[in-house]
Amino acid sequence: MSFLKPGEYARALSEIAVELELEDRIQKQLTELSKILTSHRLLRNILINPAIHFSDKQRIVEEIGQKGSLEPVVVNFILVLLEHAQIQRFEEVVKVYKDTIDEFKGVLRGRVISSKELQQDVRKRIHKIAVGLTDKEVIIGYDVDETLIGGFKLQIGSTIYDGSLQSQLDAIRRLAS
Repeated sequence: MSFLKPGEYARALSEIAVELELEDRIQKQLTELSKILTSHRLLRNILINPAIHFSDKQRIVEEIGQKGSLEPVVVNFILVLLEHAQIQRFEEVVKVYKDTIDEFKGVLRGRVISSKELQQDVRKRIHKIAVGLTDKEVIIGYDVDETLIGGFKLQIGSTIYDGSLQSQLDAIRRLAS
């Protein structure tokens, strides 16, 4: 049994990835593996099952690595997680890896939620605002929430900038009370 937290495995992998200059390639491969483990329950159950011998799991992972042209460091990383009974936390490890690599690159991730699909010029303005607020490069994902009356919400890390019409109406109601 392992005494390391999943994030510690991810941080160790990110250090190796930076050293090998393979951060993006490894991140892409981890994301693909995460999708595979999510969509193939039988595979996931085999890898998680403590009754199945490690050598059988190792063969499976090595075959996936060979067929998927995975970097050897990714295959070895999966084997370490299996050996330390941490494979069930794989999605968490992938997220910490992405966050660690973003931090290394000086990149933040944000999310915009709007009432409708935003046009490209609006997205560019939001990106410029986000960069101005943080003084860092920001990668923004966009979602639509049709329950919003108008405007949008921008979340960067744990900070939410709420420019929705609903929040403005709520503020007016509070002032009028």
